[in-house]
Amino acid sequence: MKREYDVIIIGGGPGGLSIGTLLAREGISSVIVEKDPTLGGRIRSVDFAGCRVDCATHFLVSLEGAVEKTSVYQHFKKLGLPLEYKIVPWSMSLVTKEKPGQIDFFAMDPALGASNFFEFFAFATGVEMGDESKEELMRVASICADMSEEECHKVVNVSFADWIDKNVKDPIAQAVMLGMEPVVGAPATNLNFGYVAKAFGTFISAGAPLIWYPDKGTLETAFVEPQAKYYKDHGGEIVTNRIVSSISIENGKATGVVAVDFRNRYMIEEYKAKAVICAIPIFEAVAKNVLSSEFITKEWAESIRRCAALSGPDLSGFFLLNKEVLPEDGCGWMHIFDTDYGLPIYVGDCTLGSYINSSVPKGKQLVTSMIPNSLTTSQFGLNPTMDKVRAAHNAWKESIEKPFPGFNDAIEYEGMNLQLNFTRYAYAVVDTELQIQSPNIEGLYFGGDSIWALGKPMQDKCYEIAEPLCERIADYIR
Repeated sequence: MKREYDVIIIGGGPGGLSIGTLLAREGISSVIVEKDPTLGGRIRSVDFAGCRVDCATHFLVSLEGAVEKTSVYQHFKKLGLPLEYKIVPWSMSLVTKEKPGQIDFFAMDPALGASNFFEFFAFATGVEMGDESKEELMRVASICADMSEEECHKVVNVSFADWIDKNVKDPIAQAVMLGMEPVVGAPATNLNFGYVAKAFGTFISAGAPLIWYPDKGTLETAFVEPQAKYYKDHGGEIVTNRIVSSISIENGKATGVVAVDFRNRYMIEEYKAKAVICAIPIFEAVAKNVLSSEFITKEWAESIRRCAALSGPDLSGFFLLNKEVLPEDGCGWMHIFDTDYGLPIYVGDCTLGSYINSSVPKGKQLVTSMIPNSLTTSQFGLNPTMDKVRAAHNAWKESIEKPFPGFNDAIEYEGMNLQLNFTRYAYAVVDTELQIQSPNIEGLYFGGDSIWALGKPMQDKCYEIAEPLCERIADYIR
């Protein structure tokens, strides 16, 4: 294995793989340095009780009204790789101990556009929204839909909650927008208005965000494996089980990385390159001193701090049941709102293993949960205690038992997984957006989902970033 390349990519998750394949396509030599034994990051597969399943269920989102318009689909098309998909109904559900064995569903309908919020309000509260409140919500949705990309970038320093307070006077409309946590993934106080405007405007421009998932295989088999093969087939190199300890910077230029091979008695390895791409979250790189704080501007340091404050882990649960408890022909994915807390409280998602193409032993049923860290009801923090984790996990189990009695008795194997949440930290309220190129270090670039305070949801953002990043690096290298 050689130790000198045009480009070194730190991290083999969606960000590292997406930029790596584009560089390989351009004939630019590169190596992906990954700390884990396998590539994939937060979309890798895990083996659980005889099942092969995503390490955390992440459905994909299109804000353009069609899967074919997403960055990931366009990326695969450019590489000539197949990407088959299925549309996933975006379903909300209400559960209560007063209706044992019953569950009420509401699914977002693209044909309704912003009127989905009127329907959801009535569904969740049992009360029809008044005409004045409807008019106010439609006015706000229209404002968001009319905002250009440039206008959205200008308000990343304004929190969604502050914008609501100053611009939305109707109390019902205010309450509905402040209660959009499950829709946007975090409380309104934590997200910048530019990002929310782009997402909320989708209800006018495209009917509603479109949820989708690979038609066959898990996220790893659909996204990671084809790209890894393409990357290697086109000259890219991959080294795993290496922890990058530092980015080498000399005279204001990135010159390579220092890594530790922890499978070989922690031997130190040095890799040289003309450019370095940090494709792990930038706040993680700074916290672990992979990127020394002395090489970060004051403005960037503050933005990184604000992103890090929202970067706690999501909690995934895995349940192998000894019989079918949830109907396989019912809703395969749903947001669960428990009404026994007074107002409906979002406790997390429920997904059937068959819905995410998991392999499951015959006669068994696999069910997974996903509880976002960023919600006010489940903020675990950067170093969550097991008490907090168990409390959220058990609250989910208590809620799922109400519409599906016997769920807990049918659990044969049970597991939990904590991993860094997807993208939500990047939508922090910041004065300075983090960009794909370092403002003060030549040859240092950033990929993945932790840059840009504006962008597409989840891992689609990685593919949105990869294209301009490849162009910038190609110009620099050549």
